[in-house]
Amino acid sequence: MSRPNLVFIMSDDHAAHAISAYSGGRINKTPQLDRIASAGMRFDACFCTNSICTPSRAAVLTGT
Repeated sequence: MSRPNLVFIMSDDHAAHAISAYSGGRINKTPQLDRIASAGMRFDACFCTNSICTPSRAAVLTGT
């Protein structure tokens, strides 16, 4: 079995509608992220553990 290609993009201080793959480009044009979303997958069901970036990043990295 081959190893899957995995890209994890973690950005800071934006809402989902700031990426055109989620909003159709109402705010920003993000053609490269749109290409990844159309050729691979788009993560639609998610939540944030904390509204502040440092605890939220720590939760992603540690699983807590």
